[in-house]
Amino acid sequence: MNYDAIPGVVYTSPEVATVGKTEEELKAAGIAYKVGKFPFSANGRARAMLATDGFVKILSDAATDRLLGAHIVGKGAGGMIHEAVVLMEFAGSAEDLGRSTHAHPTMSESIKEAALAAWSKPIHM
Repeated sequence: MNYDAIPGVVYTSPEVATVGKTEEELKAAGIAYKVGKFPFSANGRARAMLATDGFVKILSDAATDRLLGAHIVGKGAGGMIHEAVVLMEFAGSAEDLGRSTHAHPTMSESIKEAALAAWSKPIHM
């Protein structure tokens, strides 16, 4: 069982969803990592729904690019975190997530954009 790939969701307003390590845990363990962050305010669907409060943060290993953690705050966070869970279960990278095609316009595009920010650069920022 991969205990690092178990999601946690807090059903508040806004929702908070997380999987894997936090920045604090990675720092304490001495693991070099990259951060990719994408605000909902730059997401077309979020803007259309007036749900721009929130963001997605992706943490990936600095050397291997393997996804180490994902954190989402905002509308629909609990439904979006599973994309990161599956990727972590199969030892995927930020590049893998960034290269995957997402339906447009969707809130989950923010996950792709955050992965692009950790691996290369986001499209819509």
